[in-house]
Amino acid sequence: MMPAFRPTLPHYRRNSYGENGQAVVVPAVYKEESDRLFSRNRFNQWASDRISLHRTLPDQRPAACRKQLFPTNLPPASLVIVFHNEAWSTLLRTVHSVLDRSDPRLMREIILVDDCSEIKGHEELQAPLEKYIQKLKIVKLVRNKKRQGLIRARLRGYKEVTSPVIVFLDAHCEVVDGWLEPLLARIHENRSNVVCPEIDVISFENFGYSYASGIRGVFNWNLHFRWRTLPAVEQQRRKSVIDPIRSPTMAGGLFAIHKKYFEDIGLYDDEMDIWGGENLEMSFRIWQCGGNLEIIPCSHVGHVFRKSQPYTFPKGAGETLNKNLQRVAEVWMDNYKDIFYNRFPNLRQHSYGDISKRIELRKKLKCKSFDWYLKNVFTDVQYPDMIFLAKGELRNPSTGYCLDSMGNKEYADIGIYPCHGQGGNQLLTYTIRKELEMDEVCLDALSRRVAGTVKMAPCHRKKGTQLWEHKEVSNDTNKSI
Repeated sequence: MMPAFRPTLPHYRRNSYGENGQAVVVPAVYKEESDRLFSRNRFNQWASDRISLHRTLPDQRPAACRKQLFPTNLPPASLVIVFHNEAWSTLLRTVHSVLDRSDPRLMREIILVDDCSEIKGHEELQAPLEKYIQKLKIVKLVRNKKRQGLIRARLRGYKEVTSPVIVFLDAHCEVVDGWLEPLLARIHENRSNVVCPEIDVISFENFGYSYASGIRGVFNWNLHFRWRTLPAVEQQRRKSVIDPIRSPTMAGGLFAIHKKYFEDIGLYDDEMDIWGGENLEMSFRIWQCGGNLEIIPCSHVGHVFRKSQPYTFPKGAGETLNKNLQRVAEVWMDNYKDIFYNRFPNLRQHSYGDISKRIELRKKLKCKSFDWYLKNVFTDVQYPDMIFLAKGELRNPSTGYCLDSMGNKEYADIGIYPCHGQGGNQLLTYTIRKELEMDEVCLDALSRRVAGTVKMAPCHRKKGTQLWEHKEVSNDTNKSI
């Protein structure tokens, strides 16, 4: 048995930007430049460019993680990173954090897949990148001649892999000490274990590093990925804070999988475009077809979560995502797909391509039903009300604006946005309890006496500030929306 790899890193540089995961404050004199770079990548590139490619990070994992011992015969891994127009600093910090904090005996190669980055404005990703990685012996660069999207680009990277285990990371990550061995150990125990690190948050605004723990991936009936705290049954099942967490779904950007198992269960659905929905498709497939999906508390990787994407979808973001989610619903969700379609009725006539090969795959693997998945894996799923007073958008006819979640989550203010008639962030259900429910949260006035903003809060089913009466005219403007 052996302990996890202990890297030798430069000492903490007290006055350097971002050291020990600290946030970067942009001086006022550089605000204009920072804003310009922000619009390019949808994160604070000015801050990222000033942070060392080898910056130090806090190790806030449970103390037991640092005492773990692992088999000496762990399988080596290959890392696949797909990028498109990625900032130089975030891409190379991802690479160097892996090189710095991984046992060289276990990290066999790092495969960078350039998904046809644009030359204009991203010249550094051309010849300069090729020259730079020449000194990084295990780093290999392959380029797509035309844009393929994350899903197909990852499949391109998979074809280059020579190790038993594949690790997928996004191009704006930083790994923490001891990140690799816990992932490989679970796969070594059972190659049908698909494992994810705990995903810490690197702020897109200032690149501060925030520790995360004790959450798992789920989904809502819009087929959006969501983080949730562990239910009581999972807390009771685990005997230690470092025991693996059974996760109904994964975020999709960061995970490790045995290469042969990846092949056996059908890789990715290569008829999905760009990205979006592939994480749910793989999550359902893993569980329904006999595998296990886990989050490993002793493996931590930071990820830059952006509020919007800087790149384009050739067919439009909505069109692409709708097709991908339909393929998920049609292949894996059985009759439960009707819940999804009830929320987006316009998609019932929408083309999602040929799914015959994926249906055949499901039959070949003798996969279980989606009902089994809900009763045995995602046991605390919230089923939507099938009986309701009304469903649709809440529109101001004089302005053409609708209430809109703006993609935000619990305790954020509700927003307004031009009505688009596509459901999604504007889809509301007026329940039989007279709640305005949106994406598993309810509109909450927070105070029945004081006028103020309306927020999205967990539905408590106790009426009060979540009770909304529908009236033709209201004389009390302090209590109306």
